[in-house]
Amino acid sequence: MLQKHVNRLFAPYPDTPEIREMKDEIAGNLEAKVADLMKEGMDYNEAVRLAVADIPSVDGLIEEDREIFVNRYRLELGQLALLFSLILWIVTIPLRLIERSALSYLTFALVLGTGIVYLTLNTLWKKESLDRTARRSLRMARRHAGLAWIIWGLFIFVSVLAVTALQFGNNLWFGRPVTLSGPYQFAVVGLSYAKPFLTLPIPLLFQASVRLIRKHDITCGPHR
Repeated sequence: MLQKHVNRLFAPYPDTPEIREMKDEIAGNLEAKVADLMKEGMDYNEAVRLAVADIPSVDGLIEEDREIFVNRYRLELGQLALLFSLILWIVTIPLRLIERSALSYLTFALVLGTGIVYLTLNTLWKKESLDRTARRSLRMARRHAGLAWIIWGLFIFVSVLAVTALQFGNNLWFGRPVTLSGPYQFAVVGLSYAKPFLTLPIPLLFQASVRLIRKHDITCGPHR
């Protein structure tokens, strides 16, 4: 039970000699604490529960600045940005059938832009460039990802309120029933609510950066 808890704590981190040493140390400390609690008359399961509760995370014990293959990290992040752009473009194509919108053209321009940047860097960065290293802060990446989700959530909340006010403000203010005259109007209103969610790839990219920093840690070895 103790070993499973320790393995779960260290699951996000690469299997390096330093990490293994720290795992052994924490596992030993937990076993010693369980033994002390049992000497005081506590049963094994309760002693384990109290011991593991003292170490809910090891994030603060592990160095947060990671040496990573920075250009591999950038390329994979760019690849994700290109993938998200393609998905957005495909999703916005049917909008032309519902309304006159430049959104699909804007997303297509985004696909072209991210695609050109990605393909150019993928061509220029050869073996030596891909093995270039730099330090990146995992703690800062997690902080930025959390902030991106908070800002995105607030944006969605404000957008939903704004669309509701624009579409149904008069009805709600004067207490009149809300009616939608046919499938077309229903589609237009639904689209107004759905558009803000097209920004979802932004916080997803911030979240992905945390995973990619771990993935391209030099202790994991070069890969491509």
